[in-house]
Amino acid sequence: MKKFLLTSVLLFVACALGMAQTVVFSDNFDSYAAGSYMAQSNSAWTTWNNAPGTAEDGVITNSLSASAPNSLYISGSTDQMYTFGNYNTGHYTFAFNMYVPSTGNGAYFNIQHSIGQIWAFGCYFNNNGTGYLTVGDIQYNFTYPSNAWFPVMLDVNMDQDEASLSINNTEVNSWPFHYSENYTEGSNMLAAINLYAGSPDNNLGGTYYVDDFVVTEVTAALVGHFVVSPDSLQATLAPNDSCTLNLICNNPGTDYIQYRIVPTYDIPNPDMTSTGGTMLRYCHDTILTRWGYIGGAQYDIAIGFPSDSIQSHIGKTLQTVSIMLTDEITNAKLRVYGMTRRGPGEVLYEQPFVPVNGWNNVTLTTPYLLDGSDLWVGVWIDQPDSVWPVFCDTYANNAYSDWFTGANNSHWYSGSTMYPHNHMIVAFVDGTPINPWVKVTPNSGVILPPEYLSWSTGEDSVTVAVTLNSFGMGGGENHTAKLHCYSTAYDNPEEVVPVYLNITGVSVNEYNEIEVALYPNPATNFLQINSEQILRVEVYNLSGQKVFDNTYNDSHVVIPTDGMAPSTYIVRVTTTGGQTTKKVVVR
Repeated sequence: MKKFLLTSVLLFVACALGMAQTVVFSDNFDSYAAGSYMAQSNSAWTTWNNAPGTAEDGVITNSLSASAPNSLYISGSTDQMYTFGNYNTGHYTFAFNMYVPSTGNGAYFNIQHSIGQIWAFGCYFNNNGTGYLTVGDIQYNFTYPSNAWFPVMLDVNMDQDEASLSINNTEVNSWPFHYSENYTEGSNMLAAINLYAGSPDNNLGGTYYVDDFVVTEVTAALVGHFVVSPDSLQATLAPNDSCTLNLICNNPGTDYIQYRIVPTYDIPNPDMTSTGGTMLRYCHDTILTRWGYIGGAQYDIAIGFPSDSIQSHIGKTLQTVSIMLTDEITNAKLRVYGMTRRGPGEVLYEQPFVPVNGWNNVTLTTPYLLDGSDLWVGVWIDQPDSVWPVFCDTYANNAYSDWFTGANNSHWYSGSTMYPHNHMIVAFVDGTPINPWVKVTPNSGVILPPEYLSWSTGEDSVTVAVTLNSFGMGGGENHTAKLHCYSTAYDNPEEVVPVYLNITGVSVNEYNEIEVALYPNPATNFLQINSEQILRVEVYNLSGQKVFDNTYNDSHVVIPTDGMAPSTYIVRVTTTGGQTTKKVVVR
């Protein structure tokens, strides 16, 4: 998780254009050692693939500077990024000095509406003092002094959907900011500035220097924040009992946020006993199309199964993945990816294999445990030119069935209009599931900022009910889980809240010894219960969800089970003499 850590922030208040302005970030690169990497020296900077200290990371140099002694050198594979909070409101200016040597191949930088997906514009510099801006699929030419420092100024006003670019104190063009580089459609959003070692000839790497980089806030963006309390949750229960704790989610920011909460479980000793393998898939067996990248590339394709859909498989393991491929590629890797708020995350498991034509059944050397997280599975492909290795079926895609990365980069995409169909990937899981003993209600939603409440319905604080149950657990056991709290707040996209459950040595039905008879067990259409005066009967599934609840005043009751899915259930019976909890199987 990357946060803004602005180590060289200069704050001042000035009056310009009749507005108060604040410098929110300033870097003249003079506080770093020459030869050091930029993103390693200041984490306000990053690289295209979030890889500080690699060839993507710019180098601090003292060979040239607009303000002595240092500047940022962009060359070779440099792909430097300064990111924002995906702002769609606010007014910002960006100013920096630039030096393009005539002995190099030129230079290039861009602004991105959405990182890796939508470029707001591209700015290209030839090495002879000429250049051009491309926006809205139109080219705007300019000149600049080569072999000399010159100023670059960009003004972005998202509140008015306006932008302008000046090179060497001369305006090149102004335009609606929502334009993209090649279209008049795009997004009125500010995500990043990208200082890339490119040039007008993309086959030749650019070389240039940047100094005195300043970001000024004319009007602040509306930004949501996500605050979760308490820091942890803990409960002590008797076996076959339950309780509910509260998790408070607040938004003290200025814009709304979306949130999502996913419980995961610590399972130190998973039970590998087979309960019958289960196939997880979206695709069908009918092939519609194939695709790949022109010129060849290295990239990933993946499908995902959200946490809500695999509750009955928690504690099982992923054992085999089948991928439809062609033997025209010789280098591939099965991968399992981590969870994010939306889409695949970091690579958690990787296993190379040599593809064959058709379905490739790859058995995991080490089965991958399903702990309650979203399950993302896929394959990394090293694709040569003129090969189309990715197969899709004839059925419409969904939000989890068609993810892929860009050519030779790590940015994920979904829902392509080129092939709105499912990747032909199938996952097989087996083993003995656990009781998923944490239930979160609601597990997703929207939280408004306080200032919205004067004119909009909603809440700036949500109380989330976290219900814990000890069904099937024994006295003296201790269990731990985590609540992964995701949000669209850029400065705090994930909070992790530990959950601790301790089981006492005395079960609920040992507090008051009462006689209860339940039959038939297994049940098919109905369940009969005999005891002293029965006051209430509750039935829960192993996820802790209540599927039946009724009150009585009788010694014999009959409850229907024909509407319950075949499974094991917990039946809690309350009588005038006490309470007991028993397991019942429904077929």
